[in-house]
Amino acid sequence: MRYVPLVLLLIGGLATAAEPASVPPACDRPPGTKYELKGPLADYVRGVSEQWLKVAPTANPGMLEMFRDRDRQPRRAMEPWAGEFAGKYLTAGTQVYRLTGDAELKAILAAFVHDWVALQADDGYLGPWPKDSRLTGKAPNVGGKGQPGDTWDAWGHYHAMLGLLLWHDTVTDDRALKAATRIGDLLCDRFLGDKKTRLVDTGSTEMNLAPVHGLCLLYRRTKDERHLKLAKQIVAEFAATDGKGKPLAGDYLRTGLAGKEFFETPKPRWESLHPLLGLAELATLTNDADSRKAFEHFYWSIAKLDRHNNGGFSSGEQAQGNPYHPGAIETCCTIAWTAMGVEMLRLTANPVVADELELSTLNSIGLTQLVSSG
Repeated sequence: MRYVPLVLLLIGGLATAAEPASVPPACDRPPGTKYELKGPLADYVRGVSEQWLKVAPTANPGMLEMFRDRDRQPRRAMEPWAGEFAGKYLTAGTQVYRLTGDAELKAILAAFVHDWVALQADDGYLGPWPKDSRLTGKAPNVGGKGQPGDTWDAWGHYHAMLGLLLWHDTVTDDRALKAATRIGDLLCDRFLGDKKTRLVDTGSTEMNLAPVHGLCLLYRRTKDERHLKLAKQIVAEFAATDGKGKPLAGDYLRTGLAGKEFFETPKPRWESLHPLLGLAELATLTNDADSRKAFEHFYWSIAKLDRHNNGGFSSGEQAQGNPYHPGAIETCCTIAWTAMGVEMLRLTANPVVADELELSTLNSIGLTQLVSSG
């Protein structure tokens, strides 16, 4: 019996499948890879599947109900990130299905996708916010202070695109690809070109500029030039400033090329790693040397200054420039770090990156959770 190295398991579980890129990745998941998980990691994956992924749609019906009743009164009181849950759930479920081939899980995910895409609006909107608030960055039913609060609406659509594309690539579900494409088209209709409101103007830019990654992934499948143009436009918006010259976003490309450490950028929160994934995609998609240089620089900056010795990333949800900072390490932040590591490995095939992935997976994601749960 041949056992697949852990690094290939990670590529299979975190990377999205893609058509051949302009510059082929240096390392990618072999087609038709099958996995045989054993030991504590297998127990962890099984527990996640049985105790969360298979029961979540019924145990947590609000995950889809928030889309269904977005325009009903009285409005739900929600958090800024409310729209992210369905996409993250589908991404996680599909990743685990790819590792296990569990037919029951596949059927549950298929039903979830069927119900979810049926809630997409005619214009492609697939978020939880009232009609007048869609993709504006503000909504009346968030924050609870009597004034419109901030929303991470584009962030939610990014995670929807990510999950739907991964699901389509795994099981060839054209409904999922169509839904993701309609999201991309909506973003282009709303923000592509010289529009009064740019995507960067919707605020919460660490999160709301993440669609740059989803648009690159979508372009690989649609070859619709608008999707690629908006991705490049968002990269330009990374450097946007307000009337006083204050950065509106993370300025990831310019600061990366200038050699600044990640914690020194204007937006060093963990969510910024997802816009950075867009740079990794552009590096292969368009053979963009600057995007690659900036992405690789920030990967090593985090590894050097903000990856804790247990493999976890972030201190108080952001980079601090100190791997011994006592701030809390959230698992979601480490998941973003491992996703960045997968793309770094695909770009470079550097075995040190594979070691980093193994360190984080075994010590800060899987086994940590097993220990904490008894």
